[in-house]
Amino acid sequence: MKPTDAEKAYNQIKDQIVTTKMHPGSVISEAQLMEELNLGRTPIREAIKQLQAENLVTVTPRRGMYVADVKVTDLTQIFEVRVELESFAARLATERITEEQLRHLRSLANKYHLADPTDKEALISIDNEFHSQIIEAANNKFLLKELEHFYNLSLRIWYLAINYAQPEDINVDAHVAILEAIEAGDAQSAGHRMKTHIEKFHQTIKQYL
Repeated sequence: MKPTDAEKAYNQIKDQIVTTKMHPGSVISEAQLMEELNLGRTPIREAIKQLQAENLVTVTPRRGMYVADVKVTDLTQIFEVRVELESFAARLATERITEEQLRHLRSLANKYHLADPTDKEALISIDNEFHSQIIEAANNKFLLKELEHFYNLSLRIWYLAINYAQPEDINVDAHVAILEAIEAGDAQSAGHRMKTHIEKFHQTIKQYL
């Protein structure tokens, strides 16, 4: 189906916030967004309302709209949720993944393993697709919605730290290890490896914020 104007506005604004093109704490100008996105006031407002509900935008009476700030306490709380939900998703995915999804996961794990460790934006893109495929393979629409929300929040933090992270901080073997557990049909191992991956990622990012 063709996306509505509100969906277009939401996706484009969210992308700018998540990739930190719209920096945390910066003022959001409704008029500027209307001009940049070539969309009307109503879809922009609908998009902002949704992003506010997802903790990516802050609206303060008499002060205006801002890109939500990022705090170290937020980082910890986001990863506390992600580590549990995403390890659960990995266990479900092991039991429910289709052959087509598994082929895609193999391709992504191989691509991640062979990627240039200095090309951080490419690694982020592959990581995003890898995690999204596992979440989709879990085949639980409620879990999918929650994890998309928390992954977007953590992805924004990753973009903030990208300029400071070193190539050796990137664990290229983690995705391969998760894939191997899923291929073996070992749900507990897949969940454990996902949990370890996210915990190590959290510790890496935390040192740069």
